[in-house]
Amino acid sequence: MQRQYDQVLANSELSESKFIILMFLAQATQQQLAPSELADKLGATRATVSKLLKGLVTKRWVQRVASPTDKRSTLIRLTESGQQTVTAFLPHNFAAVQRIMAPLSAAEMRQLNGLLKKINQGTHDLQLELESDQHAK
Repeated sequence: MQRQYDQVLANSELSESKFIILMFLAQATQQQLAPSELADKLGATRATVSKLLKGLVTKRWVQRVASPTDKRSTLIRLTESGQQTVTAFLPHNFAAVQRIMAPLSAAEMRQLNGLLKKINQGTHDLQLELESDQHAK
């Protein structure tokens, strides 16, 4: 499944992580976020996000702008070209997801949704436990 979805992304010169970053920016206030916020939202290291952002800047899908509140830091802003890329890709994304999920019945979709909610809760609980352990050290 992942291989086929990666191909759908690659057809638009995207990776899953780049697409998610563009979506975070598209939904953000003023379509901009700090690199550290992007790393936290993506669940990736800042170094990984820095590499991803370099590629997005090269494609001119995002730009670095000075923070209006802290001149030492920068924000990442979605460009018009980046917005166009997201807008053009979304129908392909929805079609791919619909095709992947098409074999599931309504009952199976409800069951999958319930299982994913449980996994999400377990992941959240683990995150809280790990954060608690870090604070205790």
